[in-house]
Amino acid sequence: MPSDVTFERRLRYQDMAIARLMCEQRLLREENEELRAQLEAARSPSPAAAEGDRREATLPAGPGGPATARAALTRWLTGQVPSEVLADARLLASELVANSGGVGPPDEAAALRLAVELRDGALRVDLRAPSRPAAPRPDLRRGGFGLQLVEALASRWGVDDDATHLWFEVKAGK
Repeated sequence: MPSDVTFERRLRYQDMAIARLMCEQRLLREENEELRAQLEAARSPSPAAAEGDRREATLPAGPGGPATARAALTRWLTGQVPSEVLADARLLASELVANSGGVGPPDEAAALRLAVELRDGALRVDLRAPSRPAAPRPDLRRGGFGLQLVEALASRWGVDDDATHLWFEVKAGK
């Protein structure tokens, strides 16, 4: 038969576990509220993009960056480019954001800058990072699949010398 000490110890452990779970729940709710606010900012009304118009947004550093990039592209380009072009652009933008360190811990000083422009039948997406992200591998057959996707789906793509500016273009003709 268990003693009162053992029973009290189990109750104490359960109370500690419950308190920890409640704390984690509160932190997750706060993070979800922040991500919802970022997504809503990216979805804010924007007039239809005309040929040659440039749209820009600041993306949060951290795990919300790729989703915010996808939401901004969807908002800006729906009805402006064919759905398959939009799908490719969303995927490739997510990969560039991830390659730029946009999936690490949040850091407001490390916010990314996304720009989109339709010109001469092409959609160009630029991503600028304030600090040096992970440099692309020269041999695309090694490592992750992100840059392999960029290589396969983009008409053209590139990175500047200090690896703070990544970009790609896809044909946007209807």
